Amino acid sequence: MYELLLLASLLLFIGVCAVYARQEAASLVHPLTIYLAFHGFIFVIRPLFARFYDFDLVYRVYDFLPSIDDKITVILGANLAMLVFAFASLRTAGVPVGRTPPPTEFEDLRRRLTVPIVITTALLAPFAISSQLSNWSRRVDPLATMARDAGTGIMVNVNANGWYTDSALILAPLAVFAVWLLRYRATGWVIFAIASTLMLGSGGRGSFIFAATAIMIVFLLERGRRWFDLRIAALGAIALLLFNAVVLDRGEAVRSIFGAGDGYTASTVHDLDPLEHMDFANLEYFEFVVYAVPQRTGSWDYFAHNLQIFTEPVPRALWPDKPVGSPVKYFELWDYGTPIGMTISLPGAGWMSLGYFGIAVYAAFFALIYGWIYRRLLVHSGTAISILAYALLAATSIVVFRDGLLLTLLRQLPFYFGPFLLVLLLARLMTARASTHFQPAETPGETPADRRRALAASASDRR
Repeated sequence: MYELLLLASLLLFIGVCAVYARQEAASLVHPLTIYLAFHGFIFVIRPLFARFYDFDLVYRVYDFLPSIDDKITVILGANLAMLVFAFASLRTAGVPVGRTPPPTEFEDLRRRLTVPIVITTALLAPFAISSQLSNWSRRVDPLATMARDAGTGIMVNVNANGWYTDSALILAPLAVFAVWLLRYRATGWVIFAIASTLMLGSGGRGSFIFAATAIMIVFLLERGRRWFDLRIAALGAIALLLFNAVVLDRGEAVRSIFGAGDGYTASTVHDLDPLEHMDFANLEYFEFVVYAVPQRTGSWDYFAHNLQIFTEPVPRALWPDKPVGSPVKYFELWDYGTPIGMTISLPGAGWMSLGYFGIAVYAAFFALIYGWIYRRLLVHSGTAISILAYALLAATSIVVFRDGLLLTLLRQLPFYFGPFLLVLLLARLMTARASTHFQPAETPGETPADRRRALAASASDRR
């Protein structure tokens, strides 16, 4: 029965992709393309590997075993999320990308943003690099600044500030700016490589994947291409290889190059079957959620976990008694296993909230968010600056789909999109200052009415 369901899921996925490919909005930069890539790998291809190799790593670590009904529910729920997301995103963003700005518009934007980007980089890069190097040290001794809450299993800061720790993410958009500003030339890729080394050395993969994805998107949109480009395909392949390498040793190889290694070995990871490691285990994480909610918890979450968006921004140093996780909870998943490092995915978060109905709500919600961004920036606007903005926003969706949390989106924005807003602010201030500097001087005794009459007379003479 389960094997037939996996086959049906594969056929359904192929069918949805075929229908989508015939839509005029279909392109590599569309939000649905990103979600289909996520769904296809996590909930279509990997379940086949899991069945063939009989994956059991997460079951052993989490100390649970899903029933066949749980596994069937996961596949059905994942496909429901795919169908709802596809329908909602095409309803919201069912038109193709608007005008492709001419190369001169991008060159003009580069000239206007060069100084603001340089200033932004000079202001933010020292903090980002310092934070990233601190994360290298934290990887060696994670308990020096973090502690795991016994009741929830959530890692919390005890001696560090979360805003400072996460400021390491700023390296990602700065790397995107460098590659774009330098017109995808070798110099820009050298800067990208340096930033990637810092990002990957901490064992983090999300910021690196964000940067690579944003560069792919802005490159395709700038060149007016809907699908693949050889250079983009090469970048994607390199990104996947580096991602897999960091998965295996959590950045130990990178840190060792600079003498900051900790002797970490990943022999247990190397002994796993293909795709079994926990970075791709959203299938098993979703199964754990179905295993627990509501069968053992006796309750749904009713979307209460989203309330954490109100407490998350406050540093624990200023609020020592800040709740761990959401301030309102109907259950603790740690009462039913040991879900260390769990990312429950979009359909998993929906199920935890309110079953199949929650899955539909979550899929529609995020489809509308990213669909609106697509329509607003690429269809209604279609300027060079809106394309750059879209690349930075769309690239956040990968981690959002993996985590399935609104909190994840809001947590990323200050660090991935904030530097872009600072660049725009500086550009506006510089433009305003230039306009004021070159404003014609007033003639002594001249009134505003006199100036208007003089301008009108000058215009009449020209005619």
